[in-house]
Amino acid sequence: MRRVLIASLLLTACGNDVVPTGDDASTPTTEPVFYGQVQRIFNDNCVSCHSEDPDRLAPFALVKYEDAVAAATDFPMAYDVMNRVMPPFYADQNGDCGSFRDAHWMTDDELDTLLAWINGGKLEGNPADTVAPPPPPGGLAQVDHTVDTNTSFTISTDQPDTFACFVVDSIGADKFVVGAHVKPGNLTVAHHVILFTLDQAAEDDAVAKQAAAGGSSYRCDGGPTQAGEAKFLVGWVPGNQATVFPPSTGIRVDGARKMVVQMHYNSAHSDGRTDRTTIDLDLADSVQVPAQMARISGNVNLPPQQIDATSTGTVTIPNALPSARIWGSGVHMHQRGTAAKLTVASDNDRCLMDLVNWSFHWQHFYWFEEPVALDGGDTIKLTCHYDTTGDTQNIGFCETTDCEMCIQYAYVTQ
Repeated sequence: MRRVLIASLLLTACGNDVVPTGDDASTPTTEPVFYGQVQRIFNDNCVSCHSEDPDRLAPFALVKYEDAVAAATDFPMAYDVMNRVMPPFYADQNGDCGSFRDAHWMTDDELDTLLAWINGGKLEGNPADTVAPPPPPGGLAQVDHTVDTNTSFTISTDQPDTFACFVVDSIGADKFVVGAHVKPGNLTVAHHVILFTLDQAAEDDAVAKQAAAGGSSYRCDGGPTQAGEAKFLVGWVPGNQATVFPPSTGIRVDGARKMVVQMHYNSAHSDGRTDRTTIDLDLADSVQVPAQMARISGNVNLPPQQIDATSTGTVTIPNALPSARIWGSGVHMHQRGTAAKLTVASDNDRCLMDLVNWSFHWQHFYWFEEPVALDGGDTIKLTCHYDTTGDTQNIGFCETTDCEMCIQYAYVTQ
């Protein structure tokens, strides 16, 4: 079916509809319908962002039939889903390379059904077969500390994207973070959020940057600091729920160190309101299995004028460790990134995660359904792919978005 549809999909992607002929409401049809079929696909994959809530980032809702028809007519929905641009969950779920929790990844059957509906009559079906949208995501069962940016931030409309960092207070005592719930104050502009822990040099750098910028926040397009080490702790993108770390695990946080919240704002659908983001933390004095966010960094030296330039990085688990487990993983690149892959190089490049697409604006952390078991001596390899056809000089590694990065964070325990 997919091949038969491609020609009409290209027309639909440009805003044209394929108009059905010879059918009316009384004629039996095998075409998919909205109620009970397409609606279920939207509920499972889309409405966490494309809800009816006016305080949302998505440009349109997909809850009601009328809204879905309008969106399929006015937007390149067929192109986006066929090329897996939307939903923006890019970790391949075909079964060959990892299996992930809360995966907004349409199956081939779902894609065929949705594309047939878009390119067919966009039939309504029977409203009695409606499927209720999922309830709004809940929070943490327990909140011990709330990180507060303490600023009602005004988002600039002079540029589409703004990256702002906020130095936030320490948690006051050494604890283990076992869960987090990021709560943006304005969902029409919040595009992604990352909470970083800092070592002393990174804290000093962040505090100095904020003071130089006026005392409430500072611009941070590439990263929160250019000194010391800032470690990814938790992140958020639209549609995410509260994050509960795997049972009996947690990440230790130095109670004396300040942290940084990095906000990526997009003004395309701004309602003019300010944002004040908070992050609830569930803390524990101890955990049975301490975790850490391990990092792989690729050697970025990309030649220009390449449709598929690559960067690779590896890390080898010390032989002294009998085993290790990876529970989740996230990749970070900049604007030229197109795809990324995580493999076990020492095991015939066994695939752990394959990001078939990449968007700087949708930086997910992907949690495995089951932890990946590794042995001491195993080598993990990260491969990042880039399009440098718009460049005339080599592109190196740096924090700012005019150059590139190839970084993977993994939630790891022994």
